[in-house]
Amino acid sequence: MKHELIRQYLRHTVLFKHLSSQQLDTIIDNVTVRHVAEGDIVHRKGDTADTFYVVAVGEMELLMEGDDGINAIVGRVGPSGHFGETSLLTNKPQSLTIRSLCDSVLLCFTDRFFRRLLAEFRVVQEQIEAALAERLRLSFQNRSSALQACDISTREEIRIVDMMPLNGDNGETDEAGSKERIMRSQSAKEIQAAIERFSSIDDPVLLTGESGTGRRLIAKQIHLQGNQAQGPYIEIDVRDLSADELAKKLFGERHDFFPFSQVKQTGILEQFCRGTVVFRHFDQLPPAVQDKIAAAVRTLFFTREGGEREIAFAARLIFISDLSIEKIREGQLLTRDLEEILAPHSFPVAPLRFHKRDIPHLVDYYLHRFGREYGKKLRAVAPETLGILMNYDWPGNLTELSTVIQRAVMLARDDELLSDHILLGLPKSEGKWEFNLLRLGWVRSLIESRLYPALPSAVIGVVLLVAVLTLFFGPEDPEKNLGITLSWVLGWPLLFFSFFFLARTWCSVCTLALPGTLLQRLVKPTRSTPVFLKKYSGWIMAWLCIIVLWVEIVWNAYENPVLTGWIILAVTIGSILFSLFFKRRAWCRYLCPLGAVNAIFAMPSILEVRSNRHLCLNRCEDHACYAGDLETEGCPMFRHPFMVDNNRDCIVCGRCMKHCNKHSVHLNVRMAPQELWDIEAPRRPDSFLIVSLGAIFFLFALHTEFYELIYSAQQSYPSLLGRVSFALLGSAVFFGLIFIFQVGYYLTVNLQAYLTKIDRVLILRLLGYGFIPIILGVYLAVYFEIFVSESWRLAANLRAMFSLTPVRDGARLISPDASALIQVITVAGGFLASLYATHRIIDRIKGGGVVTRDLILPYSLLFGFTLLFVFFMKTSKIIFF
Repeated sequence: MKHELIRQYLRHTVLFKHLSSQQLDTIIDNVTVRHVAEGDIVHRKGDTADTFYVVAVGEMELLMEGDDGINAIVGRVGPSGHFGETSLLTNKPQSLTIRSLCDSVLLCFTDRFFRRLLAEFRVVQEQIEAALAERLRLSFQNRSSALQACDISTREEIRIVDMMPLNGDNGETDEAGSKERIMRSQSAKEIQAAIERFSSIDDPVLLTGESGTGRRLIAKQIHLQGNQAQGPYIEIDVRDLSADELAKKLFGERHDFFPFSQVKQTGILEQFCRGTVVFRHFDQLPPAVQDKIAAAVRTLFFTREGGEREIAFAARLIFISDLSIEKIREGQLLTRDLEEILAPHSFPVAPLRFHKRDIPHLVDYYLHRFGREYGKKLRAVAPETLGILMNYDWPGNLTELSTVIQRAVMLARDDELLSDHILLGLPKSEGKWEFNLLRLGWVRSLIESRLYPALPSAVIGVVLLVAVLTLFFGPEDPEKNLGITLSWVLGWPLLFFSFFFLARTWCSVCTLALPGTLLQRLVKPTRSTPVFLKKYSGWIMAWLCIIVLWVEIVWNAYENPVLTGWIILAVTIGSILFSLFFKRRAWCRYLCPLGAVNAIFAMPSILEVRSNRHLCLNRCEDHACYAGDLETEGCPMFRHPFMVDNNRDCIVCGRCMKHCNKHSVHLNVRMAPQELWDIEAPRRPDSFLIVSLGAIFFLFALHTEFYELIYSAQQSYPSLLGRVSFALLGSAVFFGLIFIFQVGYYLTVNLQAYLTKIDRVLILRLLGYGFIPIILGVYLAVYFEIFVSESWRLAANLRAMFSLTPVRDGARLISPDASALIQVITVAGGFLASLYATHRIIDRIKGGGVVTRDLILPYSLLFGFTLLFVFFMKTSKIIFF
């Protein structure tokens, strides 16, 4: 290669483009040119590192070789890119295998000259450091993505791996020593034939059928018996990604020359080249992505998102759907090009109810398998028990059968499985008692009626409209203003009472969102909620909630009708604006400050909405509860009932119950709110808001004393505080108290993590949920007293409004003694519930075996909270004992 040509190539690299001609001459004098043919290996993993490479012509493929011989593509380096520096700097063997994708030319530098480059040329050193920093950043970002490339045995169908030995040498051994198949029916033979047929070709395959039938096992078996057996294997759930995210994840994005910046930007179809990619729920693939996949299959190449360069396509594709091919065609869920490709290679996997003759053999197999696992010798199944199993339709198929037999083996005491040991249907969570209210005909009729939640929402809307009008145009005296009475004396207490008994039902009948909902029927917005809002909604809602409470307390909205009116209007205007731009109730789900309070305090409620997961997974085909129908949208809060494991985001609007024709959705009364310790996705913003509400409680309960304290401070120190506004002093006290509580919580968590050697981040997120019952308990006690002692003002305001005889002093709804008893029960109940919830949280984090000393710190914090609450409630005479 000529001298000037090498100079030209170096000028185009990120590393050397800023160097002078003299500096380039020094570099060119130390370059060795290497020609690499297509498919040749530059170096392998484990080789000695002695060279730094710059790609002049062609493209290199970066391979991660596993101990099992399976290679995963982690990136590519194009012209002007570089590789090899990491091993040189760490003095370690090569960590990757580098293979040339085409005839290429490399510029090579020795180890010694590479170190000289870093020492003499600061620009080159900075670019190398930037490349290494990019690699480190992306290695962490890709850790979660890498976990998706997992074996089938780590997923939900773990128990069906041994259920269906698809090869002749995987069966059980009989007494004669010969091996026989567990599944002997025609369906099993058809499955085996399909696997052999599909594994012999490289064309895409479509597997349809119900969940639990073994489709993912079949896909893995096709991979293991096919030409890609030594390649990587990955499963992708299409539902987890939006259309844009899915396209970028599959095809990658246009990237720069840093080799390791390509790891994140390289798509799955590149990373899993010569491997298998499985698409679960592929019927939800966006049409644009389907078209691009079909084009890649036909032309054997594709381009990255935003790029133009063609990349060879060499991955095996398997598509899995819960819907039959007929349903997919009817719903027009498949583009014509992709349908033409998949139609010749589709296979419907039969559900268990279609080959029940295999059930006795499967039951015998599971008896032996789980018997060995639990140390029991079960030799037989009672005839009536087998009859029950044969008569059941098994909506969960093989997965459900294995679960039922496993549970029965655990319950069995003798050597025979009895009918008493068989529990069919969705198993309840351990220690959880619940009753589905929809079993009561009148409750189901009410929830499924057109009047719910429209009628209560209309009633509350009328009341709220009257309240807002009187807040702006009524008497300035707060005691005579009907709006103040409706808002703070009746509305807020009833809202807090509803948290415990009705979860977030208040949000479903909240008329602050009604104007926006009505406007949506006209404008019909189609925009999805921005990713930024979804990602940070927890923090946004928490701070909006704190700001609203700050305005209420510091500026004394309880005595200021106009300010109260503007607070109500501000929330309404926010709902209207978001309803105009984004579909469904994005404001309520991601931003509403009142919704934040509702979400937190609804978690320990005795009411919950949950679904029968077996029915959802195995019987549902339209997911109308979430998607809706032609007339109405589905869940306004963007939550599939199958995914709901807490009350935080469900507003009990009843829409999913109306749409579900399988009666899968339940409205349960429950005993213990397990979600406080079993929540699957604990959030740090939730704990932050919980602790903040604990601090704000004092300003709620003692707002009269709070104002007196500020005025007294100004009068006592006129030279220091006389010129400081009341709002500024009040704000300092408000946020200072929140700060003190947050610091106390943070220090407690860190000390707990240090002493017990448990995960600090997890306990920081989880422990706050254990404080919800006591904080809710004291709020209920405060507002209960306000409600029973001040409700008479409603009658007084109405009489004054209609010029009737005024009422000066009204009677309490109940006596002070009765009120005190209820308040004590409420606070004590919340305290005990928090103790139990905290115990379960620590037990979860520790993984069992909790000892008393692990609970000392969190219990001490709970005791401290409770003593402070009770002391200040008694001091302000909110509670009488």
